[in-house]
Amino acid sequence: MASKRDLYEVLGISKNASKDEIKAAYRKLAKQFHPDLNKAPDAEKKFKEVQEAYDILFDDQKRASYDQFGHAAFDQSAGGNPFQGGGFSGFQDVDLGDIFGSFFGGGQRRSRQPSGPQRGADRQMRLRIEFMDAINGKKLTIPIQYDESCITCSGTGARSSSDVETCRQCGGSGRQRVRQRTILGMMETETVCDNCQGRGKKVKANCTTCQGKGYNHVKTDIEVNIPAGINAGQQIRISGKGERGELGGPNGDLYLEIAIAKHTHFTREGNDIHLEIPLSFVDATLGVTID
Repeated sequence: MASKRDLYEVLGISKNASKDEIKAAYRKLAKQFHPDLNKAPDAEKKFKEVQEAYDILFDDQKRASYDQFGHAAFDQSAGGNPFQGGGFSGFQDVDLGDIFGSFFGGGQRRSRQPSGPQRGADRQMRLRIEFMDAINGKKLTIPIQYDESCITCSGTGARSSSDVETCRQCGGSGRQRVRQRTILGMMETETVCDNCQGRGKKVKANCTTCQGKGYNHVKTDIEVNIPAGINAGQQIRISGKGERGELGGPNGDLYLEIAIAKHTHFTREGNDIHLEIPLSFVDATLGVTID
């Protein structure tokens, strides 16, 4: 299998590029290789490559993993092993529970889970609009579904604040130390607390509104302002309507990717609009006024 290209090379940016530079490069290339706009045989492949590079480099945690381990950090066929293929030098911040757990813990590797609030992931939807709506702009109402933090318990899942207590097993850290005998001798590893599942808190009585989930599923209509002159492949951000956060963290954002329907007569090239008008030989010779 051919090796994957460097993600920074895919977006054409430096390794110390800011988030604004990453986003600008992505928007430019996504528009260039979008299958609806680019009919080249490899356009879809390049579009997916650009999308993957953006998804990883725009996320701080994923970007750090990529900078440290390269594509191996996300290679499922390699078991997510960052050391595959050699090249290890120096010491990395690695949870020994993850490494030895793959041998002695049933073969399933568990990554370190933070116990604090975590922002939800962003998500994308494609919104197809009419040609003239893209030219003139319009306000559209679209249906969406998302998980919203429960307003009754503020996402805690508890009936009241007094029903939330610190986990006694891990002391609120969300982690626990486990000693086990291995072929290398007695090893002490750190894993997610099995009493609170890494939350560091225990709920004694569930919220009656969300039944202890901490969120409610919402189906609603939202109004989206389509700016005049928007082009295919551009995105509109809807704040807080992405995937739900973890442990009381905020939702991610929803990005609406614009697709534009073809017009019966008009075609667009950049900011120019073209129209083909069939004329008879006589009209072309003598001139004519048409509507």
